[in-house]
Amino acid sequence: MQTVSRYLLSQLVIAYVSGYHGRNSKVYDRRLTLHRGVTNPVNFTFKNEDQKAQDITSKTYEFNMIDSESKKAVLTKTLTILDDGSTVSTKGDASCTITEGDLLPLDAKFYNYAVREVKSDGSREITYSDTGYAAAGTVELLDGAYPEFIASTNVSTFPSGGPLAYVSGSIDARPGINNNKGLHTIAVYTKNFTGSLRVQGTMSASPSNSDYFDITLDGEASATNTFTDSTTVTNFNFTGVYHSVRFAWGNDTGNTGVIDKILYRQ
Repeated sequence: MQTVSRYLLSQLVIAYVSGYHGRNSKVYDRRLTLHRGVTNPVNFTFKNEDQKAQDITSKTYEFNMIDSESKKAVLTKTLTILDDGSTVSTKGDASCTITEGDLLPLDAKFYNYAVREVKSDGSREITYSDTGYAAAGTVELLDGAYPEFIASTNVSTFPSGGPLAYVSGSIDARPGINNNKGLHTIAVYTKNFTGSLRVQGTMSASPSNSDYFDITLDGEASATNTFTDSTTVTNFNFTGVYHSVRFAWGNDTGNTGVIDKILYRQ
């Protein structure tokens, strides 16, 4: 049996908030490492040149993550001052939580970061990442350790034809990842729509119209799903392993509403 250790840690960053007189020089500080696909808690401690924690009770600090290529800020977080249990003042500790969503639009690479104090007049004051007056630290953003969010397939083009008046093209249902318990989810965006929607699947790699068959959505009585003057988002699930799927819809007589789009996840 393999035994694997995991460590429940919060990354700690030291920021210096007053001048340096050559004492207690800090020559190395490890880079900040963030992982895509999960929430990353980060703690900060604020010290002076003598390595003593400073009172930050009434202060406001912000964390900025900067793209090292474009030099633009890609993430800004206001730090939460932490209570150290002292009855006199809060000494030195603050934190922020960098969420999975914060990192979603960012590429896995190296970034710079800085922490600065937000003054009461709106100005910003520097804090240092080491005792040599460097203001910027380094962030390494990594992926591959955890599953990442994959955007839904946006289906918004419905040419004429098919089992109803309008039908989408063939959409890859990714049978290789769904195994025998494949769950599929759709979100149907309607606008003043009265009519019917049908979901169809096929096991053919190069399907013709005759290769498609109707799929009954979970909890529905039939494969034809009806809408009445709908202007909302309606969610459906269905299960099964298919090579491809497609979506068809048609209006009832006299109705001019539409299905704007369908978001599909598998």
